Amino acid sequence: MARTLAFKARLARGPDFVLDAEAVIPLEGVTAIAGQSGSGKTTLLRALAGLDQQKGDAVRVDFAGQAWDDAERHTPPEERRVGFVFQDPSLFPHLSVEQNLRYGARRRQIASLDAIVDALDLKSLLPRATEGLSGGEARRVALARALASDPAVLFLDEPLSGMDWDRKGEVLPYLARAVSEAQVPALYVTHAADEIAMLADRVLTMDAGQVVGWAPPPIRMSARVEGIGPNGMLIALDGATEGKGRFSVPIRARVGEAIGLGVPADSLMVSATHPGNSSAAMVVPADILDGANDGSGIRVSVFGQEVHLPMLDIGLTGSRVWLSILRALPRPEPRDSQADANHD
Repeated sequence: MARTLAFKARLARGPDFVLDAEAVIPLEGVTAIAGQSGSGKTTLLRALAGLDQQKGDAVRVDFAGQAWDDAERHTPPEERRVGFVFQDPSLFPHLSVEQNLRYGARRRQIASLDAIVDALDLKSLLPRATEGLSGGEARRVALARALASDPAVLFLDEPLSGMDWDRKGEVLPYLARAVSEAQVPALYVTHAADEIAMLADRVLTMDAGQVVGWAPPPIRMSARVEGIGPNGMLIALDGATEGKGRFSVPIRARVGEAIGLGVPADSLMVSATHPGNSSAAMVVPADILDGANDGSGIRVSVFGQEVHLPMLDIGLTGSRVWLSILRALPRPEPRDSQADANHD
């Protein structure tokens, strides 16, 4: 049976807000909790972590078969093994970067800490004071400290809040790789579509303190780094033929490294014929495998990859269409031996 986080929570915060939310979340990969500001995302995350509970709150939380909260018990936050990354990095200013990490890794082996340092590229930062770190560096250290605590689950509450896209682009690939390599399930609170497209395996939406439901998952494709391109690293979609399915993405990666691509829904256009010259980063052929009569989407084959295009029903079963990808966001996969061999 798949491990899940099941919850039902009702609590009031102030005169005008009530959280009344219920869902079952798979404990696998990254689950985005999405919604506009004020929808209750942070309130829910803190309730699941056991923080800020008050008299009158009705909270039931079951984590992988273990009751964290019910009518008879309340598991203290420190016993839940939740690695919590807040909007503010909240690093200890009197400790160096390495000392911040070792604070979180008091019960961890050095080898595990080294893996986290490598995934987040922190080796050169270890002796530095936290006060001199840039915003992106501080976010990476905060994530590393949370991972170093050996969490059973990772909660990230808009960890890139306040950063522009260029700064986010410097942090997101590290975040994606670190979470993936640590194999820790994560709940990621955000309202940013780009972050969802790059990181999320599924999307739970909230509005006005309630869970609305599951949104269509991000459009995903897999690729591999081929070399250095004009705007970053040159990648090729898995199965791509010579001269097709290639473009550059702004990412730091090793040649041969596996890359997952997230395509925002507004960055994909579908046409029955080749669109010709366009501003798209890449145009690729896709064969429709079957149509969806319920409006949930269609399945297509792109160079042999099965890709789900949500909320599309263009009635062309058995036909070829063309996908114009205006922008794709790279998500590094866990490093494999082939990538390491090519790097070495």
